Amino acid sequence: MRARAIIFAATTLIVTGHSTLSPAGDLFTGFQMDGRGQYFSYLGARLPAVQLSGTTTIFVQATSAALGYSSRSAGQLVDSNGQFIVPSLGLSRSFGRWTVVALGGPQLRRLEEERLNASPRIDHQVGAYGQVEALYWYERGSLQAIGSYADLDNYFWGRLRGKLSVLKFDQGCCSLLVGWDVAGMGNADFRAVQTGPVIEVPIGKVFLLAKGGYEYSNSFHSGGYGGAELYVPF
Repeated sequence: MRARAIIFAATTLIVTGHSTLSPAGDLFTGFQMDGRGQYFSYLGARLPAVQLSGTTTIFVQATSAALGYSSRSAGQLVDSNGQFIVPSLGLSRSFGRWTVVALGGPQLRRLEEERLNASPRIDHQVGAYGQVEALYWYERGSLQAIGSYADLDNYFWGRLRGKLSVLKFDQGCCSLLVGWDVAGMGNADFRAVQTGPVIEVPIGKVFLLAKGGYEYSNSFHSGGYGGAELYVPF
């Protein structure tokens, strides 16, 4: 169960792009790796479907991802990997400087886990996924809160991220925002926290973000992580 808990810790990251919805749509991708070589990468798109009013939009979203992780079996580490797709339908509504988002859909996953002295075990799973987001923005930065739930193992994940503009060029390509992430995740078998700084550089309509910091879990205890995110409205 703890090995699969690592998977759920990763799957909740695939739909954490910017909560604002551009008139045409959003594209988001990212990669994260920890000090034990466990990795997670994702690619997703969010497209408006129906404009209910000037502040309310129904949208569709699709994400795909791949991950590699380690777990203990009979005192030895074994490697595993997984791939999954999450198509979803959501609602976005703005209230002044606030934007609130809710989405949900099926989670389709393929998991391949190594076994000692046996061929790998392959599972195909289908479950339900739901997520809520709240974003507050102003001229110098933003504050974003996200919470999600996956029913296959009753897994919860949440993150709070704040960013503040510290440098803006009157002439030139870009500006600089710095901030902080705090994330918590878990179920009955697994608990973990992550926290660390983020740095974002908007270049035109492209937003590049680097992140890293400290993580603790009841499976592997303390360690570090690092990653990057890319967000493009189109």
